[in-house]
Amino acid sequence: MPVPSTQACAASRAAVCARASRPAAARQLAAAPHKQARRGLQWCRAAAEAETAPEAQAAAPQDGKAGQASGLNSKPTLMTDSWNDVVQMRKDQTTIETTVERANKSGLLMPIGNLMGFLPYKLLDPSRMAQRRSDGSQPPVPPNGYQALVGTKLRVKVTQVIVPDNRLIVSEKAVLLDELASMARPGDIVEGVVGSTMDWGVFVECRTVNGKPCPRAEAVLPMRELSYSWLNSATEVVQSGQPVRVVVLFQQPAPDAKVVVSLKRLEEDPLKETLDNVLPLNNQGSTFEQLSVPASVPQGVDEILEALDREEGITSITLGRCVEERRTVSQDLELWITKETVADGYNLAVRAGKVVQEVIVGTDMGLDDMRSTVQRVLRSIN
Repeated sequence: MPVPSTQACAASRAAVCARASRPAAARQLAAAPHKQARRGLQWCRAAAEAETAPEAQAAAPQDGKAGQASGLNSKPTLMTDSWNDVVQMRKDQTTIETTVERANKSGLLMPIGNLMGFLPYKLLDPSRMAQRRSDGSQPPVPPNGYQALVGTKLRVKVTQVIVPDNRLIVSEKAVLLDELASMARPGDIVEGVVGSTMDWGVFVECRTVNGKPCPRAEAVLPMRELSYSWLNSATEVVQSGQPVRVVVLFQQPAPDAKVVVSLKRLEEDPLKETLDNVLPLNNQGSTFEQLSVPASVPQGVDEILEALDREEGITSITLGRCVEERRTVSQDLELWITKETVADGYNLAVRAGKVVQEVIVGTDMGLDDMRSTVQRVLRSIN
């Protein structure tokens, strides 16, 4: 065996010393690409195993999160055909017939396609649950939920799909709302009870339409339609569980069904009472026709007068009678045109808070042109 030369031994010792003298950070940096490569290879192997593992099939647990995986409880990372199906059902607003399989404290579980959907009790037809108490409050859900509903056939719609969370929520109330929207028409009288109260108004749980039983769907009662008076909260007028009688203002059919109702429209508008009694124009009863939605920010009568003066075709503006109501009926600025015949012009009425001002406009415009002028004036000050 040949003996290494003195020069070879010296070179070898120098190389070892050089490696030992490098900082630890430099040694870690040099090894980093190899570690990252090994880590990436491990991740790819795990992903491939997860895709082919039978445990990755979706199934809903008792807590109501539809489609959660059994075994490892891993969340799906890819859209399956089953999830694509329910997403399409959500987009198409499809009505699904299904059967309740389980019930728990929070709601009901039922098959939706190849997945398990969850129906919270707040989205269930109220007639299927315990009736409200005498004070209007809803009784608590039984400890084990409404087990008597297991085996019941329901018609529901998919309302929420969150694939990463394995969440599939359905609603029976959505189907009821479709039925109510196809049944009710603007001007119909609806009787029901107040449901949830919100910052913007309340929900009304409908019972009858024009005296005939109707689906127990929820109609929307906005804050502005609760009262002619200024309100800070809906609870100043109504409380949850209180019986109410309202009129349908707006109805939109499926797929995006909606029913909007009003409580105040069944009362006489204090503005019309003031104009008919304090500013009588003729003896034919109600003489005013509202032509547009009130402006959202009241600025005062002078704003409307200035806007009218800028309109072409208006030759003169004369102020008539002015009254102040006992209470603030509206915070909006409202402009009305009367049906009374005025020589060479029109008679308008402006309301700003408590003040109601009569305005006589001189013009040779026709009624349609005057309507357009009034609309432009309101838009210009909004």
